[in-house]
Amino acid sequence: MIEKTIDKFIERIKEIVITDPNMKSIPLAYLMTLDIPDAIKHYFDQEVEIWLREEENKFTTTERFDYDVPQVRMLIDQVFDHLKQSATFHINKFNQLLERAIKLEMNYLLEPHRTLTQFIFKDSNIVPTMEIYDTLKYFFRLEYYKNAISDYFNTKYMREIKKGQFVELLKQIDEQAFSEKPAETALKVIKSIMGFLGEAQDTEVNSLPIELLQTAFKDRNLKDYQDLLKKADKESGLSELTFDELETMLRDGSIPGGEQDIKDKTEIIGIKDHDDIETSKPEVSVAEIEVPEIPLDESVVGEDIEEDIEEDFEDEEYELEDEEEYEEEMEEADVAIEVEAPEEESVEEEVVEEEFAEEEPLEEAAAEPEITEEQPKTAANVAQDLADHVARQISSDTPLEDINSLIKGRTRRKILKKLFKKKENEFLLFIEQINKLATWKEASRIIDDEFYTREINPYSSEAITFSDIIYTRFFPKDKYVTTESETNGFG
Repeated sequence: MIEKTIDKFIERIKEIVITDPNMKSIPLAYLMTLDIPDAIKHYFDQEVEIWLREEENKFTTTERFDYDVPQVRMLIDQVFDHLKQSATFHINKFNQLLERAIKLEMNYLLEPHRTLTQFIFKDSNIVPTMEIYDTLKYFFRLEYYKNAISDYFNTKYMREIKKGQFVELLKQIDEQAFSEKPAETALKVIKSIMGFLGEAQDTEVNSLPIELLQTAFKDRNLKDYQDLLKKADKESGLSELTFDELETMLRDGSIPGGEQDIKDKTEIIGIKDHDDIETSKPEVSVAEIEVPEIPLDESVVGEDIEEDIEEDFEDEEYELEDEEEYEEEMEEADVAIEVEAPEEESVEEEVVEEEFAEEEPLEEAAAEPEITEEQPKTAANVAQDLADHVARQISSDTPLEDINSLIKGRTRRKILKKLFKKKENEFLLFIEQINKLATWKEASRIIDDEFYTREINPYSSEAITFSDIIYTRFFPKDKYVTTESETNGFG
C-alpha cells in the first residue's frame, strides 16, 4: 500500500508542477504558488535555506572582514532574499527531491520516533540543539513533537543533546500525550495518517492494513494497542481495519467480528466527527519531563576515533590515486568542451550527437508530439509523455552505465566501510543486483529494503551519497556536483 501511495502521490504532484515537457528547471517561487501540499512546499523551501547557509559560510568564515557589522548584515540579508527568490531546481533534481520529501513525510507520520532520531542523528551521536531547531523545520505535521522538543531545550538551557537522551525525550513526550485519553489520542493519530494517505491518493481513505497500524503503535510505545492488533490479526482473519472497527477495538478491547454483546460496546464517534492530531494537539508539560544524563558508549567512541585515524591514513595512501582520477576526469571534461565549442557543424559533431542522442534530458526528448491548437496538452498528457520517454529510454539498445564505474576512490571506500562493514563481496553482489535493473523506481525500492535490512540510517551522508550515485545511473544527464547539504542527509 505504501509504495503504491508514494508512486501515486509523486505522479499527482508532477502533473501539477510539470505543465510543459520542455521544462528544464523548477523555480522555488513557482512551486510556492501551486496548489500542492504545504509539506511538499516546505521541504523544497528548507532545501534552499540549506543552500543559502552554505553560500553564506563560504565567505563569512574568513577573518579578513567583519560581516557582523549591522549595515553589512542588512545588505547580506537582502542579497540572500533575492537569491532565494531566484532559486531553481533542475528537473531531475526536482524529481529526486520530490520522492525524498514524500517518503520523509510518510515515514514521519508512521514512525515519528524512528524518523526524527535517524534524520537528526544521521552522522553523530551528539548534535547541537541549534542544529535540531533548523532540522525540525523539515517536518510540517505533528506539531506537538516540535513544540515539546523546543520547549524542553529552552527550559533546560540545553546546547547539545545525545542520541540516547533524544530517544528518551520522545518517549516521555508521548507518555504524556497518550496518558489522559490514550484511545482518543491514538484515533487522532490514525485520522491524520488516513488524511495524508487520502491526500496522496486523491481519494477518501477509511481503512488501514493491520501491519501498518502495528508499525504506528509500536513506534509510539503503545504496547497494549499493538497487542490488540496482533490478536485481531490472528483471530479475525482481517488484513485491514476500518476507522470504526479500530475505534471500537481501542475503546472496548473487542475484536472485529467477535461475539461481544452490542449493548456492552461504547458508542463510536466515527471518523468524520473525530478531530485529528493536527487540529487537536495533546498537551505536554515539559516541566514534568526529566531526561537523565546518558554516557556515550565508549566502545562506539573508540571505534569512531579508530576509524578517523584509519581514514586519515587511507586518504594519504590514496591521495595520489585520487589526484590521478581527478586529472582523468578533468581531461574528459576538456574533451567534452572541445566537442561543444565549435560553432560550425561538422561531420564528426553529427556522429557525436547521434551517439549521445538517446541520453538527452527528459524535458528535451519528451517534447514530441508537438502541441497544436487542435490538440491542447494537459497536465496528464505531459505526465504521460514523460512516462513514454522513460519507457523508450529503457527499451533502447543503449545499456545503462555500470555502477562500479560511478563509485570510485575515497567515495567507494567510505560506502564500503560505513554501509557494508568492509564486506566487499556483499557490496559487489548488491551492485550486481542494481545493475540488472532498468528503472530508478525498482532500484529505489531495493535500496530502501537493503538499508532497512542492514539497519542503515537512510539519512546518513554515506547513504545519501550512495543513493545519489545510483540515481545518476538512470538519469546520466543529472551528474551534478554533490553539495554539503546533499551529503549530510538534507538532500
